[in-house]
Amino acid sequence: MSILVLTLFLQTPNFDTIKPKAFEYPYKVEVFDLPQAANGVKYRLFVRPPLRKPAPESQASSFYFFDALRNFTPAAAMSYNYEFFNYIPAAYFIGIGYTNEADGITKESNRTRDYTPTSFKPPNNQHFLANSPQDWKGSGGAAAFFEVIQDLIIPFIESKYNVCKTDRVLIGKSTSGLGALYGALAKPELFNRYLVVSPAIWWDDWLKPRHQRAVMELADSTKTQKMGRETRIYLAVGQAEERLRLVTDLYVFADTLRQRQDKNLKIALEVLPGEQHESVFPSAFMRGIVALYADEPNRRSSASPVTWD
Repeated sequence: MSILVLTLFLQTPNFDTIKPKAFEYPYKVEVFDLPQAANGVKYRLFVRPPLRKPAPESQASSFYFFDALRNFTPAAAMSYNYEFFNYIPAAYFIGIGYTNEADGITKESNRTRDYTPTSFKPPNNQHFLANSPQDWKGSGGAAAFFEVIQDLIIPFIESKYNVCKTDRVLIGKSTSGLGALYGALAKPELFNRYLVVSPAIWWDDWLKPRHQRAVMELADSTKTQKMGRETRIYLAVGQAEERLRLVTDLYVFADTLRQRQDKNLKIALEVLPGEQHESVFPSAFMRGIVALYADEPNRRSSASPVTWD
């Protein structure tokens, strides 16, 4: 045996001694289990502190994520350059989750309850949701959920962290995007920026005419309502989602809000080429979060095409 081969043989590690370790997220995340809320649900909050200090004499913003297990983790990591280089403010990223999802598996029943504004049950066994009870049983809890956000979740965060109480962002996608739109119309005082991706405007029945769907009826019933401060709503949808009419749904919804001619209500809508429902969130979030802060003073100028005139 040559000296070289012998040396390599002697240096080969014993792979059996190398054991796996638990994964550690590359950024600090604090986890809090809140007491049972007024709607009977126990919520778990995931909090990633800012990656840089806020500017002198200012406070960090707060970015609240629905669908925490799906959206909070990637978003809290992939936008780090935006935060480091001041395209967006120093911010706490807050994922709103559930203690009964401690195993890391999303329970559709939580989404169905908290993100839908009305109760729905398939009218017959032929309905497309008839065999998916997790998508409709217990629905209609959005109003109670937003009371929890108002009375428990936001007060907890703002008592624990030095955050700006006038700059809160709400982020949701699909069913949770529907929930975010509900909040913008029903509880507009809670957040001043919204990043909404492919919202399920069709909720409480895709087969109905658009004007009869819950969030469209809410938009109509609140049409005389004026925003008390500038409120920015960024809407995004994948181009391929038109097969489910989601692109048209979003255009109709955005136009309904624009018709209010509220000088404080700013709407931006982007249709993202090459994206479908399963793939749209990463690009929509990255485009949306920088767009929400585009044109603001003391912020680095970005390549976002969005304007808020």
